[in-house]
Amino acid sequence: MNEPQFTIEEVTDPVDVARHRAWHEKARRNAEWLETHWADLLPQAHGRFIAVAGQEAFLADTRKEAVARARVAHPDDEGLLSQYVFPPGGPRIYGNRWKMGSV
Repeated sequence: MNEPQFTIEEVTDPVDVARHRAWHEKARRNAEWLETHWADLLPQAHGRFIAVAGQEAFLADTRKEAVARARVAHPDDEGLLSQYVFPPGGPRIYGNRWKMGSV
C-alpha cells in the first residue's frame, strides 16, 4: 500500500517570506470584510458562489465566473477568497421507506 508522503521545508528566503506575508494580509482583510458584511449579502448569496477581493464581494452562479469578476475588478489582490454559499435549511436526506410485514 502506498503511504502518503509529504515534505516539510523551512522557507528562509526574505523575498518568499515577504510575498507570503503580503498574501496572508490581503486574505485576512478580505476574510474580515466578508465576516462583517454577511448581512448585506444574504439572502441573494444563497445557492450561489461568492468571491471577495479588494474588500468587495462578487456573486455568480459558478465559481469560475465569480472569481473572474473579482480578478477583473482587483487584478493585484492575491488574497482573493471564494466559496459556495449554501441555501438555508441544509441537506434533505430521505431513507428507504418500506412497510413492515410487506415481505
